[in-house]
Amino acid sequence: MNHRGRRVRRRLGRLDRQLLTAAARGRSKTTDRVLMAASESANRSMLWLGVAGVLWATGRRRPRSAAGSGLAGIGIAATLVNGPLKFAWRRDRPPIAFRGGGEPLLPLPRTFSFPSGHSASALAFATGASLALPVAAPVLLPAAGAVAYSRVHTGVHYPSDVLVGSVIGAGSGLLGARLVRALRARSVHEVDAPALDVAIPRTAILLTADGAGSADDLAPARAVLEEAGFTIEEVVAVEDSAQLRKRLQDGEVRLVVAAGGDGTVCAAVNAVHGTESLLAIVPLGTSNDVARSLGLPPDGREAAAVIAGSPRVCAIDAARVRLDDGTERIFLNAATAGLNVAFAQEATDGSLRDRFGALTYPVAAARALRGYTPFDCTLEQDGQRRMVSAVHLSVSNAPVFGGPLGIRVPGASMTDGRLDVIATERLSLPRLVLAVADAMVGRHRPVHGVHAFRPDRLRVLGDEELALDGEVLGRLPAEFDARPGAIRVLVPPVETRS
Repeated sequence: MNHRGRRVRRRLGRLDRQLLTAAARGRSKTTDRVLMAASESANRSMLWLGVAGVLWATGRRRPRSAAGSGLAGIGIAATLVNGPLKFAWRRDRPPIAFRGGGEPLLPLPRTFSFPSGHSASALAFATGASLALPVAAPVLLPAAGAVAYSRVHTGVHYPSDVLVGSVIGAGSGLLGARLVRALRARSVHEVDAPALDVAIPRTAILLTADGAGSADDLAPARAVLEEAGFTIEEVVAVEDSAQLRKRLQDGEVRLVVAAGGDGTVCAAVNAVHGTESLLAIVPLGTSNDVARSLGLPPDGREAAAVIAGSPRVCAIDAARVRLDDGTERIFLNAATAGLNVAFAQEATDGSLRDRFGALTYPVAAARALRGYTPFDCTLEQDGQRRMVSAVHLSVSNAPVFGGPLGIRVPGASMTDGRLDVIATERLSLPRLVLAVADAMVGRHRPVHGVHAFRPDRLRVLGDEELALDGEVLGRLPAEFDARPGAIRVLVPPVETRS
């Protein structure tokens, strides 16, 4: 290092020590207690993990995206700071002489000082989460700043450690948010179907349900439609969809906008099936698998903008399920039996929510996995039978499932006139992790114990509860068949699909 460089380094070091000393001399009992608590709460990122858990437990799309973005940012920041950067500089913790003669308020960590891992994680989470959920920024960013400053106030870091750690954290949060957005974009499918020459009505019936994952986005999405010249002539609750179907059977072409999650879409499909009406979807749920499978953005306002723009009208397949008791429903997403149903029942248990709050979903998953046993079923297809001891069975029509994970059924399409069946036996943990990882990256290797096939008709024998989009419909046995081109739906124009 040349003479000028050494001089600059000495000046920066002196400034670092002066700022550290000033922070130590500005201590008081109140600030000490507050900042010590802030610093300790962020040990091992526990504060941010707790915030992420609360955001995730809301079940709403935007808070969950914020949780994912923030945690992705922490992962990136921790990998950089606690690995190569600390060992590259190997800076010792500040000595007592630079703290104005005061003792550190917290035990000195055994790791190197530069850069600050607490600061990096705090800014990474706050930045990533705030980009996905701007309304949380006024709370998260000051909290992250308090955690970062606490490391100087308590005497365990130099100010430059905190400054550099914060910059790295903010950059990591930005990357984390972009990564989550990229995963969401990747999870959107494209509909390969010709556009129909059908005029889209400018008046619409809005079918919706209370409590959808992002129900707060309904008003902004509706505003987008109305600003584009659409008139919402009526708002119908999901519970009244059967009455809506009777009114749609007069042969007139109407536009029904399903604003909600996959359950709302299922209700809308049963209303418009067999009529001349068109279906549009404003996704406000948690997974929004049908919207993703149709190429619609999983954001209510963005999807409304597609409807308000120049969408295509395409004919897509539906699926029909008929139980032995005569119950019959049309669906676009999936009918499931087994572990998925057990989890849904646990997660919607009011007493479990009251007891565990933000931890309801992980607790429900653990309880479902612990207490669940395989069920025996027989799959009949084209005169052939296969007997399976399954933990999960799904008969789907949508090629994308798993929400933002964007897991795809290989070769599946909403215009191929076929069902997509997956029956999973009990798998070892390594095999399960391998199967999920392969699906997430789009690679679909055969996995022993996972039966996947694509019939146009299927009969399932057994005595297990069957659910459509998480709501129990009845019990097996059941018959399934594909309904090619049964639903006319609005999808993005070719030039804007991504």
